[in-house]
Amino acid sequence: MHRTVKPRQRPPLPPLCVAALWLAFLPCAALASAQLQCTFDVNSETHHTVHGLATDPYTVAAVPIGNRFRFKAILLGDEQGLESVNIYVYYTTRRQPMVMQHVQYRQPQALRNPAPDALTGRVALYSPLLGKELQYHCALAEVAP
Repeated sequence: MHRTVKPRQRPPLPPLCVAALWLAFLPCAALASAQLQCTFDVNSETHHTVHGLATDPYTVAAVPIGNRFRFKAILLGDEQGLESVNIYVYYTTRRQPMVMQHVQYRQPQALRNPAPDALTGRVALYSPLLGKELQYHCALAEVAP
């Protein structure tokens, strides 16, 4: 006797699974992005800067802090995620800016409500000529699009 076997039918996916699959295919632009938030203290003045993602590190400009320092933060990445954060601190001389510090963080994680110094801790740098002090701290925050 010959018997035919019927293929089993899969039960339908639960609505929650369908919703999860649908969300997985949404454009990445709806995802949160990273933002570097920094605070500086120099010459009894406080300065704040905010830095976003960049795709070309050569287009990011350094920001003047006080009269003698400059700060550049490059957040390299795309919609898929953050690859690295590069921080440069320069001392301004008569001829040209001089690099005092370069720090790189590879694949850092942005936090929803970070402490103000969550990424860098508190940093103190001193100018080579006059001994002027620059203190700063930065946090990598997750921000809504």
